[in-house]
Amino acid sequence: MLVGMMGAFRNPPELAKITSLICTNYGIELVYLRPNDIDIETGTATGKLFVNNEWVKKETEIPQFIDINPYNFKKRNREVTKYLKNKTFLSDNRKKPLSKRAFQEALEKDPKYKDYVIPTYDVKSYEDIKTHAATYPKFVLKPAGGIQGKGVYIVEKIDDKFKVGHYTEENHFNEDEMKDFYYENIDGKKFILQKYVSSKTLQGDPFDCRIHLEKNGEGKWQIAKKYIRIGIGQKVISNTNQGGGIADVKQFLEANYGTQWKAINKKLDDLGAIIPYKIEKLRDTHIMSLGIDVGIDRDGKLYIFEANDRPATKPIVSEVAYLRSNYYKYVFDHTLGIKENTKKEEDEKYTALAKERDFYKKEYDKVKSSTSWRLSAPVRKLSELKDKLYKNR
Repeated sequence: MLVGMMGAFRNPPELAKITSLICTNYGIELVYLRPNDIDIETGTATGKLFVNNEWVKKETEIPQFIDINPYNFKKRNREVTKYLKNKTFLSDNRKKPLSKRAFQEALEKDPKYKDYVIPTYDVKSYEDIKTHAATYPKFVLKPAGGIQGKGVYIVEKIDDKFKVGHYTEENHFNEDEMKDFYYENIDGKKFILQKYVSSKTLQGDPFDCRIHLEKNGEGKWQIAKKYIRIGIGQKVISNTNQGGGIADVKQFLEANYGTQWKAINKKLDDLGAIIPYKIEKLRDTHIMSLGIDVGIDRDGKLYIFEANDRPATKPIVSEVAYLRSNYYKYVFDHTLGIKENTKKEEDEKYTALAKERDFYKKEYDKVKSSTSWRLSAPVRKLSELKDKLYKNR
C-alpha cells in the first residue's frame, strides 16, 4: 500500500519522517511529494521515500491516497490538483471552503453553536469601520483568508481617537490618520471586522486554546491535543510565530481560572467532540485535520475565533504522526476497500479452482463408467504389477 504526503516544502518535514516510520508497521509505504512531482502524461510520481534513515528519490505510481496540504490548491497547481481529484483519493478536495465570515454565519444559524459565535462583518469601505465602531468600540480587523495571524489589528475607539494595536506595536490616530491607515492597509483587500473578545491571561497577554483534531484509525475525529497559545507582549493575538509561547491546558486554566478550570476544560472537550462533524457537513466533503482556535473570557465563556483546515503540527508532531498513520490504514481498509478487494479476489480464485476441480471430477467419473475403461482394466493391473516388481529390485 502506497500513500502520498503532498507538502509545499522542498525537503520533507519532521512529520513526514515520523509518519513514514510508523506507517511501515502497517505495511504502508509513504512517499513525500510536491505538485510538480506529478507527471500527468505518464501517470507517475517522482517523490522521496525514507529508506535506511535517509530520504531517497524514487519514481512510483500515483498513490491511491494522498494526504494533501490545502496550500497546494493554488492557481499554479490547478492542473495537477484537478488531475489528482479524478485519479486518486485526496484527504481534502477543497470542496466548499469556508471563509472566516461564512463560518461564523453558519454557526450563528445553528442553536447548538450560536453561543460560540463572534459577530463578524465584511469591511468594504471606511464607513463600515465607522458604523461598527459605534456598536463595538473595541474590535478586530483581520484578512478574510489570513493565516498565522498576519495582518491582524486590534482597534479601540476612545472618543474621537483610535488606538490601533499590531503585534507588539501600538499607535494612536485621529479621524484623518485613521482614514489614512485604512487606505494604506485595508482598502482593496478582503478584510473582516469582528467584535473584540477579551481572552487574556491575568498578566494581560492575549491567548487562545488550540484544539487540534485528527481522524483516527476508526475514521472518527479525535482530539490530538489541546494547548494554550499565549501572545507574550503582543497586542492582538496569541501567535507563537511572533514570539508567543505554549502552555499546558490544565496548568494554565488552574492558574488563570481557579475552581472553574474543570468546567472550562470539559466545555473545550465537548466542543472538540462535535465541531469537526459540523464543519464537514458545512463543506459537504471529508477532511482529515482541523485546528479550532477558541477564546475564553474572564467568565469562562468560550468563543470560536476560527477553524484551520491545515493546522500547524510542530508543537505536537508525534501525536499527529500516530493518528495520521492509523487513519491512512483506515482509508485503505475501508474507504478504498483494499482489504475487501483482496479478499474478494481470493474468493474468486478459490471459486474458479473449485469449479475446475468439479469439472475434471465429472470428466473422470465419465471415463470410469465408460466401456473402454472396463475393458482396459487387465492392462492397467498388469502395468501396476510391473511397477511394483521394478521398485522391489
